[in-house]
Amino acid sequence: MLDAWLKTFGKQARTTMQVDLKALLIILLQHEIDFVLVGGFAGMVHGSPVVTHDLDICLKIDEEQIRKLRLALKDLSPCHRMNPGFKPSFADYPETLEGLKNIYLETNLGILDAMSELRPIGGFERVKSKAISISIYGLQCLVISLEDLIAIKETMTRPKDKETVLYLREILRSKTKQS
Repeated sequence: MLDAWLKTFGKQARTTMQVDLKALLIILLQHEIDFVLVGGFAGMVHGSPVVTHDLDICLKIDEEQIRKLRLALKDLSPCHRMNPGFKPSFADYPETLEGLKNIYLETNLGILDAMSELRPIGGFERVKSKAISISIYGLQCLVISLEDLIAIKETMTRPKDKETVLYLREILRSKTKQS
């Protein structure tokens, strides 16, 4: 679906959309991290024309997944991005995962936000249980369900999210009519 979206919206969309997010997603998929694609990129996969500038994933934050994530990102200079005065390398920080719910990173390929819970939906296992599996860039990827993505976007207040909800609802209506 994303490739069809790119063809539909042409060169302008390709230059506006961070082409490096494609490379970042491919790296995550190649390293077999157990995650669900969520956020704006997932919206685009479902057919939304609203462009995103980061990659959002939902995953279980545990030793194995963080080890895989660190390995996947090791050559991309990943650093934490939420505190402008303190941007430690993700390779070294955090030392412990205790109490860690979200990871917000800058990489050489773009921004990656990794969350263990999505409100109002729930934790990773719940998000994964309703996700759809698609082939993207020749690899299998779990993508948040359209219904769950709408529920999450409806709780957000940014104009971009409100716009996305309108598109996603229309996409859901179209899919429901086709069924």
